[in-house]
Amino acid sequence: MKYKVGLLVAAGMVLTVSSAFAAVNYHSLKNKQGNVVYEKKTLEESGYTRPSKDEQIRSLKSGGYADEVLQEGTAGLFYVVSDIPDMKIYTESKGISFTDVSKLRDKMKDQSVKILDSLEGKYKFESARVDFEPMTYVNPLSPEEEAAIAKKLKRQAEESKKEFAMMPVELSKDYWRILSIYNNQGKDIRVTMSKTSSKETVIVHKEWDLKEEKLMVKGVEMIFTDFGTGKNIQWVYDVPNTNQTIRYHIETSNPVTKEELVKIAESYLD
Repeated sequence: MKYKVGLLVAAGMVLTVSSAFAAVNYHSLKNKQGNVVYEKKTLEESGYTRPSKDEQIRSLKSGGYADEVLQEGTAGLFYVVSDIPDMKIYTESKGISFTDVSKLRDKMKDQSVKILDSLEGKYKFESARVDFEPMTYVNPLSPEEEAAIAKKLKRQAEESKKEFAMMPVELSKDYWRILSIYNNQGKDIRVTMSKTSSKETVIVHKEWDLKEEKLMVKGVEMIFTDFGTGKNIQWVYDVPNTNQTIRYHIETSNPVTKEELVKIAESYLD
């Protein structure tokens, strides 16, 4: 998974393409202090600038090199040899895969997150991936630090005569993202749970006018979205005795109904 905390553009593990680009009437979720921890903005509101083709290619190369050299549950800063003069470095990480729900639950046992064996008794746990947040997202590098690292990695790439260079980065133990897949006769339900170090922002296209509404489920405010080919529902859980939240996002394709999706969400509140 490749993402930048605080700015998610068509984020694969957070929202599918269908729902990530839904224009909405309800843009945010708040924690118990009233602070926005999740929001949606249009391209215009966010000021997002699409990277050039060369920048996109370089970014894809960085992700490819990360897949080659990173072990599961590790992260690194990558410099990719390029004609672009900005000396950019990329933070890449590789998640940990699970096919045994008990092992996933054991891995996350101290994280205040609820992991179910099945959904509605018929959607069985199939697989999951956990990505812990690189510390460069928790404590961002200063421009000076980033420039110094880029210079060092560039020199390493030149000396090794490789197309890239990498230095390891520590992963946070407190911030993470889980994507779990539950299956019933070929039909998937995807459950994403994320605990991040900063507000999450999803960029959307304003011209997409899909059905979205806020619901109150057992005293918890939720956002429900019908994006035509499927539906999703999401909410935030306030971790007791902290200022941290976990965002739950459940998504499925049709023919699962709104009522069924709400019932699945309720199982996480019990």
